[in-house]
Amino acid sequence: MIDFPSPESRVRGGFTPPQRFARQMAHLKEGAFTFNTAAELLEYFRAKACFPPRGLAVTFDDGCTDNYTNAFPVLRELGIRATMFVVPSCIGETNDKTLPVGEPPRAHFTREQMLEMSKFGIEFGSHSMNHRFLHQIPLEEARCEIESAKNYLEDLLQKPCKTFAYPAGYHTPEVQRVIEDAGHICAFSTVYGPKDRLDLFAVNRMEIFRRDRFLCQFARKIRQLE
Repeated sequence: MIDFPSPESRVRGGFTPPQRFARQMAHLKEGAFTFNTAAELLEYFRAKACFPPRGLAVTFDDGCTDNYTNAFPVLRELGIRATMFVVPSCIGETNDKTLPVGEPPRAHFTREQMLEMSKFGIEFGSHSMNHRFLHQIPLEEARCEIESAKNYLEDLLQKPCKTFAYPAGYHTPEVQRVIEDAGHICAFSTVYGPKDRLDLFAVNRMEIFRRDRFLCQFARKIRQLE
């Protein structure tokens, strides 16, 4: 979330204050990185077996409204195209479906907000239909979560939904195959993919937390990507 946690929030690590986010994105822009959507980055890798020089993708999970009100204006001003992984059953709703147990409900994107951002070049990937942990449910239910979310997003945006992010990063080899069979080109974990090689359907990401409060900490993390 690009926001401040509410007083009731107990899990605060996933919040980045808006002004700090703006400084972080400006740092990336000044560092001459090339910004890709997640699909573009992985399509490049599939074609050339490497990533583009200084190429990166900025990703957000869950589709909470703060990504539209606080993150999107910064991305638009700096010309950064990013990828947002959304849960279609939450679109236009205020609920706690994507949040840790006990967290207060949060508002999620409306369809109109998503269409506006899509026109700018924001990619919307799937985060499953209901944010169920796919490693804990029967495979046929996981298949429904995966396929129905992809179909919904493609119908709404009139664009292919090429990318997927596992809820909380959890996956199994069987779920990976379902995602590939559904027509996605890649799937993202958090830190649960292999670390010695790139698995296109279990791609790890570098997480930015609330504790990364100083720009020097953020810059140190980013240097690992260079």
